[in-house]
Amino acid sequence: MSKKQVVNYFIGGFLVLTLLFAFNTVKAQNGLTVSARLIVKKGNLDGAKVTVTEKGNVLQTLTAGRRGIFEFMLGYDSEYIIIFEKPNYITKKILIDTHVPDNFKREVERVTGFDVVLEKQSEDAIKVYENPVAKIMYARDIRDFAYDTDYRLKVLKEIEEQNRKLAEEKKRKEIEERERKKEEERQRLLAEAQRRKAEEEAKRKEAEERQRIKEEQLKKEAEARRLAEEKARLERQKKLEEQKRKAEEEARKKAEEEARRKEELRKQEEERLRKEQERIRQEEEAKRKAAEEAKRKEEERLRKEAEQRRLEEEKRKLEEQKRLEEERKKAEEEARKKAEEEARRKEELRKQEEERLRKEQERIRQEEEAKRKAEEEARRLEEERIRKEAEAQRLAEEAKRKAEEEARLQELERLRKEAEAQRLAEEKRKEELRRIEEEKARQEAERLKREEQERIKAEQEKKLLLEEQKKRDAQLRLKLVAEKMSASIGKEDADQVVTLLAPEDIAKRYTRERTDEVIRLPRIIITRTVFNRNNQITFYTRIDHEYGQVYYLKDGYFISKEQYLAETQK
Repeated sequence: MSKKQVVNYFIGGFLVLTLLFAFNTVKAQNGLTVSARLIVKKGNLDGAKVTVTEKGNVLQTLTAGRRGIFEFMLGYDSEYIIIFEKPNYITKKILIDTHVPDNFKREVERVTGFDVVLEKQSEDAIKVYENPVAKIMYARDIRDFAYDTDYRLKVLKEIEEQNRKLAEEKKRKEIEERERKKEEERQRLLAEAQRRKAEEEAKRKEAEERQRIKEEQLKKEAEARRLAEEKARLERQKKLEEQKRKAEEEARKKAEEEARRKEELRKQEEERLRKEQERIRQEEEAKRKAAEEAKRKEEERLRKEAEQRRLEEEKRKLEEQKRLEEERKKAEEEARKKAEEEARRKEELRKQEEERLRKEQERIRQEEEAKRKAEEEARRLEEERIRKEAEAQRLAEEAKRKAEEEARLQELERLRKEAEAQRLAEEKRKEELRRIEEEKARQEAERLKREEQERIKAEQEKKLLLEEQKKRDAQLRLKLVAEKMSASIGKEDADQVVTLLAPEDIAKRYTRERTDEVIRLPRIIITRTVFNRNNQITFYTRIDHEYGQVYYLKDGYFISKEQYLAETQK
């Protein structure tokens, strides 16, 4: 058991957090004159005042002087509440009960006065003391006015409980506020993500709709071009047949034999032309189908790759779609230019073919004999030309296929590099977020540690302040005992009693459950009985003076003989 705990048990432990327990009263025949001093902690007395009330009615209001001392008169047999206040400081109230017994002597006596300390408002402590923080009333054991220690202990517990609840409420609100902000941030991020997702989905649908419309338009244009080419081919064929019919009619007029030969040659030529045209048509149809199939496969590949990139990385989807859209436009533009070039080439071939047929028919008309040789030569030349054109077309298609394959490989490599760069950027972003979260957690832990250290320091300071106040209270009580006794046994003997009652190191001295001891002085005999029950030490003291006076005390308080005998004889 520590020395401070012994002092607490020895002097009865009465205190109020901001009240220094000494008091100064002057009792007069017509009332009780009370003197008090107001102390403003970390401030001055400007604006401070004291209000005296009786049963809720204001009797007088006093302003603080330079020293902060107030004096006012109170009537006997009533209760008064003295209010000490200053703006931005916690207001405190003192209850003074002036009821006295009928045999109370009202001659003038003086004892020490009391101080009231006002403290600033704080977020971490109660702002208003609803009830009086201390109670002064007549004490029968000392036959004078003193503090009601039971009331003061009760008030202290209430204040500590209110401060504890206020601190818990503040901590709860802080936690709720942090949780609310976190929830708001989470909802904001969720709403932002949903909004971005909705925008991307809308843009994706819009791009798909544009793609579908363009594909339908391209199909319609291709179908229109095919119908136009078919119509032109039929017209050209009809025109050629008409020209052939006229040539045949002219040849028939010259000679049936020549006509027959010409007819045979014409049929052979028509068959050759038909086969050649059928072959060219089939090649063109095969090229068209191959181009359409390649385009379809390329579009399917691009769609699948775009879908995969969208699933892997939605954030980059819009840019990728724009890029693919530009490439598709370029491809369409190149296809369109190629189709126009092919059409131009075919038109040139058609014109050349018509020119050749016209010259051939002219040569037949002019040089029938030499026509066969010319036709043979023309056929040979035509076959060579067609062979060269087919070879050139094959080489061109091979070069195009190689170029497309190279472009596809380059595109795949570019996409792989972009995906790798995006992955590294995402990993870097996640690492940065993790580092930020760790830093926040570390700062939060440091803040909580500082708050805990500040709380412990405040509690230690508070404990030291309470111990100091208890010590001053004990000294005051012993002084009151000496003053009370001095009138009966003399000041010297009273001082000796106080010296023997002063706190001492008894943690090792009184270890038994009960200890009885007698101290004999020249004119005084002190009988002390000490109980140690579960480290709870209680002092009972009987003081016998040679003049016949006998005093009984319990932990420094005056008690009756009956109470002394009842509690010490257990």
